[in-house]
Amino acid sequence: MDQRTGQHRQRRNVYRGTQPGRRDTRPVRTSPPSPAQFETRGRHDSSYRKYAARKRKNRALRRLLYLAAGVMILAAGVLVVIQMDIFPICSGEEPDIPTAAMAETRTMEAAPGFIVAVDPGHGGGDIGAEGVYFDEWEMTWKTADYLMDLLEADDRFSPFMTTDGTEYEKASQRAANAVAGGAQLLISIHGNSGDDPSYAGFECYPVPPGRTYNAESLAFAQLIADGFGAANANLRGQNGVRYIYYDANNEKQIYEVSDTSVHTDPTFTLLEECGCPAVLAEQCFITSPQDVDAFGDDDGCHTAAQIYYDAICAWYETYGQAS
Repeated sequence: MDQRTGQHRQRRNVYRGTQPGRRDTRPVRTSPPSPAQFETRGRHDSSYRKYAARKRKNRALRRLLYLAAGVMILAAGVLVVIQMDIFPICSGEEPDIPTAAMAETRTMEAAPGFIVAVDPGHGGGDIGAEGVYFDEWEMTWKTADYLMDLLEADDRFSPFMTTDGTEYEKASQRAANAVAGGAQLLISIHGNSGDDPSYAGFECYPVPPGRTYNAESLAFAQLIADGFGAANANLRGQNGVRYIYYDANNEKQIYEVSDTSVHTDPTFTLLEECGCPAVLAEQCFITSPQDVDAFGDDDGCHTAAQIYYDAICAWYETYGQAS
């Protein structure tokens, strides 16, 4: 995975001393000052000394006032810190421990825009499926990086990744990270695989019927699938949108989007636990050379990221501004 990673001009002096020098137009004294002039000058000098003394006294008084005000402000700040931090501990009260809900609230208040969680799907030692040219995690991270670039350049959004890729994090942990980050929408990026290189196409899975956020997730999924369809992707199932569950034997059970029946079997953990509208996308089959050329290589990841971004923007215009 690619990491997201003259010569000084002498200052010109505009003024070059070309102006003519000033003439001294002061009158020239032709006789020594009289005794009366000496007496007047003495009175003036005495008045100035008194004025200067008053100015020095006033300046010193102002400095003392400023110093006293600064000491008072510093003392007030120290009292506030003491009341916040020391008094509860000294009184035997348990300090407040931030909960996930509190962390979510703080993030929501601090974020300048609509919060979108981008989930790269794999990484941190989890390579995902093995492809014809590269492993799944490389494609998912490259696409996620490009999508983050697009979202960060749009001041309507405050995007973040559910993981930094430095270590393996299970889907439940990434979902918890999405909740703690205050995610209002989530896109999870994956790649499909198959034993037969002819297996190809795009499909995505929204939060299924009977769960909170089904309607919003379905609308988001349809926007994404429409974007891939317009880019000539082969849409698997009914227009590229499906529901998925795991039965008691942990076997996948896939239903087409037209099947709105409610199932109690669990779906993808990330969709179950992220706490917001969410879609998991299978961007392409990384075992299909044709699919990889279209949506898995560097250009393909750019294309896919643009499709996700356009879908996020369209979804935000309808649902996001009311959140």
